Amino acid sequence: MMTPIQRIVPVALLVMALGLGLLPEAFGQAQVGEKAPLFSTTTLDGKRVAVKDYWEQKGQKAVVLSFFATWCEPCKEDLKYLYALQQQLGSQGFQVLAVLTQDTSAKPEAVKKLFQDLAVDLPVLLDEYGIIGKRYAVTALPCNALIDRDGILRAKYLGYSDAVKKDFEGRMKPLLSPP
Repeated sequence: MMTPIQRIVPVALLVMALGLGLLPEAFGQAQVGEKAPLFSTTTLDGKRVAVKDYWEQKGQKAVVLSFFATWCEPCKEDLKYLYALQQQLGSQGFQVLAVLTQDTSAKPEAVKKLFQDLAVDLPVLLDEYGIIGKRYAVTALPCNALIDRDGILRAKYLGYSDAVKKDFEGRMKPLLSPP
């Protein structure tokens, strides 16, 4: 049996953490201008990957984590747009990683068919329990996190629109290698 003091202490600590703005850091949430949260996960093809490998070992690439779900209609347009950029700018150190998040009903075959129907060929990382999405503070879909070659989160975008694309491209191009 817990005493009243034992019940109040955890709540008081949580309130203090919120008041001091410590909660995002305590849970490793992404803050623009800071090191991007690291994670390892499985790809749709069953391979283990660590996101830091893309900016540390794979030719130091600028990375976009594109959080999506199969039921999200704007995500489909966003994935097509990002794939076109990947095709155009991949040789300059640009890498898009699609992150399937909180879409437990999506079977691997359905995701592969979706990408085939969209004519998109991107690595798909799995976020079955939404942990990666929480670390990147994903509150809506699509959500894109732009990470530079040093692993610093440079921008985060929610939604898909011409204004979002224009701002994204303006922030992304300085992160690339010259052609």
